[in-house]
Amino acid sequence: PEPTQTEGVRLETAHADWRHRDLVIVTGGLFRIPFGASTPTSPRDRLFLELPTVNRALFPGDIDAGVMARGAYGVVRWSLAAMNGAPVGDAQWKGRDPSASYDLVGRLGADWGTRAFWGHPHVTFGVSALTGKGFHAGTPPTKDHIQWVDDNHDGMIEQTELQVIPGTPGEPSATFPHSALGVDASFAWCLQWAGAGSAFVEGTIATDLDRGFYYADPIANSRKLRELGYQIGAVQRLGPHALVGVRYDRYDADRDASEPLGTTLVATHQVYSTWAFMATAIEGSTRLLVEYDRARNPLGRDDTSAPATREDDRVTLRAQVGF
Repeated sequence: PEPTQTEGVRLETAHADWRHRDLVIVTGGLFRIPFGASTPTSPRDRLFLELPTVNRALFPGDIDAGVMARGAYGVVRWSLAAMNGAPVGDAQWKGRDPSASYDLVGRLGADWGTRAFWGHPHVTFGVSALTGKGFHAGTPPTKDHIQWVDDNHDGMIEQTELQVIPGTPGEPSATFPHSALGVDASFAWCLQWAGAGSAFVEGTIATDLDRGFYYADPIANSRKLRELGYQIGAVQRLGPHALVGVRYDRYDADRDASEPLGTTLVATHQVYSTWAFMATAIEGSTRLLVEYDRARNPLGRDDTSAPATREDDRVTLRAQVGF
């Protein structure tokens, strides 16, 4: 038979698709960044309230403009995209990339399942990669100017209170390379007395890619910033109307960070970690979810003003209705 070709527009995600069976699907517009297993998922389908910290740091907002080709052949799954390079949640550029460079993002993986064995096992895994360029904004030159500091507080200008502040030559804007490599895997099952469940793990190592938490600019920092993050967890259905899960994620925003403490240079890793405990009640397309996040934030200080990791726990209740 002749190969089928279809075209369509999905207004929800503001992108247009062209499809040749499942072998090739071409997408253009605003869509979720195809890196890893978690970032491309829709918030309506995510089992936990938020993506892991590493995903929110490297891909803030998880949506960007670009063109993507993806497809499936047998158990193989692949995707390749040219992205704008400034996600909608970018802390500095807010989705508008100031440079003409693009990020190339791709994932190669496999998806295999069978009903021939007890538990109906389903295995997925993949390797993702990103390469591109970030942007460092330059500064304009300044002129010499005079500054008056009223040392004796008499309100009178004296020659000894005048200082000449020299001008600066300015700094040109520049681009810098950033990259990431990720791996993901999951194992799903189905228990007759309870229902479907799965265990998953995902990790990412990156260089100069943080655009959401601890903005990575190697030119401003005079060194590269290396990021590392991962998540591991499991979820299980408890009958047709309940779902429970637990997830641990950890993100080190700067693996080489240090800070002077007196005459000593001490390591100050920017490590975010969260234990997430989730329970969901399900009835058709309606969901009621409660989640407790036991989070730790590295940006705190102790009583001596030394760097310290502080508690940042929260409880969230979310109701979702589908039409």
